[in-house]
Amino acid sequence: MNARTIAAFLALAIAPAFSVAGDQPPAPILKLTNAFTQATSADDASALGSLFTTDALVVDEIPPFAWRGAGAGTAWWHAVEATMRKAKITTLKATGVRYGEFKQSATDAYLVQVLRITGLVGGKPFVETGTQTYTFHNASGSWLISSAVWSTQP
Repeated sequence: MNARTIAAFLALAIAPAFSVAGDQPPAPILKLTNAFTQATSADDASALGSLFTTDALVVDEIPPFAWRGAGAGTAWWHAVEATMRKAKITTLKATGVRYGEFKQSATDAYLVQVLRITGLVGGKPFVETGTQTYTFHNASGSWLISSAVWSTQP
């Protein structure tokens, strides 16, 4: 079999396992992403604690770049807060949030958000555009974030 035939076969075999949402992800996924965005905009590390799976991964552009485990969201935000203090960044907010690609199986989901991070550096406005890519896992009927990855747009 040539590579195209194999790729086509795999695409057809895998396609029934996934569904692509219309305009928005389902309510439990939206609730998690909204809680994540609200917690970070409110500078509330404690609100991130209950959003993640026990084996979660958070990836960001600041050292140490990856945080793992149930406390990954909270530990990551504490690193963000330290970076903000050092760089004199204030008033950090997520704006212009819109949903991109979304895929879901029975127990896992994938979502890309496009957004802007705004704030002040030394009192002067800045904007950073990027994507927040999430994966989610449904265990025993409850959805949680299994990974959250921030990527800036070049």
